[in-house]
Amino acid sequence: MARKFLLLGLLVACRLCIQAEPAEKVYTNLPQALTSAPAVTSLSLKGQNLRQLPEDITKLVNLETLDLSYNEFTSLPPQLFKLKKLKKLLLNNNAMTTLPADMSALSALTIIRLDANPFASPATELKKVATIANLAELNFSANHVNTFPAELLQLSHLTDLDLGYGTIKELPKDIDKLTHLKRLVLTKNLITTFPPSFFKMASLNNLDLSYNNFIKLQDEFGQLSLDVLDISFNKNLTSIPAIQGLRYINIKSTHLDSEKLKIALGEGSMILM
Repeated sequence: MARKFLLLGLLVACRLCIQAEPAEKVYTNLPQALTSAPAVTSLSLKGQNLRQLPEDITKLVNLETLDLSYNEFTSLPPQLFKLKKLKKLLLNNNAMTTLPADMSALSALTIIRLDANPFASPATELKKVATIANLAELNFSANHVNTFPAELLQLSHLTDLDLGYGTIKELPKDIDKLTHLKRLVLTKNLITTFPPSFFKMASLNNLDLSYNNFIKLQDEFGQLSLDVLDISFNKNLTSIPAIQGLRYINIKSTHLDSEKLKIALGEGSMILM
């Protein structure tokens, strides 16, 4: 009987192995990738001191993920517009100062990272990113953005937005147009209050407000369905409302009373101090 169960277990394990999808191969060398061009879907040229891309990269007609982070690009390589299946583009930590006025040709792109670039006019460049209609994830942090452009509200598919490390003081009055936004990072800005529409954001469940200037969170915060809230290093923060369903909250370096907070939030919440 034991042998029978052992054989059955081996059969199940083998079947699972057969059904498991193979891991996507990530190429790290363009010449090598070109030898298998039709099969290449992921290419990482991270940290290779690149300033431009060879025209041959356009032969990777099925490329979906391209990592160009930690290079020396000063502008968006024009070859990218010929990669019609490109879904994920990483250009963080480069030397970019400007972007094309119209980026709508990147129609398949859903994820882009442009954080930590020395843009001459960050808010202007961020408006240009809003022309990529299908974006779901956008990281534009550490670019010293001083305003939240209304143009971003056109990104109806946006689920994840990081505008940390800027000098933003307020959000658009109709920010609830971002109906699918789940995660919003506003760490290290100058925000102290939110417009009424913010509390209508039904999909929002992860909010990072660390290192801002809050003294008190508005009572309307109790209307949000947050899972995660980071309000650490708001050193003058003394009061927040009860937020039902909150699973994780970071209150490090605030004036919040952790014992009262435990009572207000309930036992299901984890408080980091």
